[in-house]
Amino acid sequence: MKKIFILIFIFFSTNVYSDNLKDPFYKDLKNEVLKRHSLSITSPYSIQSLKLVATLLAPKFGNLETLRKQNKIPNNYFKSLALIELPGSEDHVVVYEGQKIGPRSAVIKKITKNKVFLEENNKQIIMEIIQWR
Repeated sequence: MKKIFILIFIFFSTNVYSDNLKDPFYKDLKNEVLKRHSLSITSPYSIQSLKLVATLLAPKFGNLETLRKQNKIPNNYFKSLALIELPGSEDHVVVYEGQKIGPRSAVIKKITKNKVFLEENNKQIIMEIIQWR
């Protein structure tokens, strides 16, 4: 009987005090978006000042393009991603194939295991991951 009373007490006391605790997984999305950086065409960073840190390759499916043409999956699903470090800070931005970035609207043409291929003013630019030792 004593054990049941203790369990009931713990249950109700945690419910009363839990209202004062912050949820560590809660994010106010509007504020988070304002904090994040962007590499949109209004970005002041030139392509040459950016540093490629990592890539994440999308899985290859044989019928992926067919499904996109049939509008069964959105065009932005299953795209390779790259993690770019901004100059002068340790802030990072995630970019994807087909995205326009920088003040001159460079287009990310392809992302591979260790490179990002861009096109800016009909000129090809290659960003490469530099191995740190």
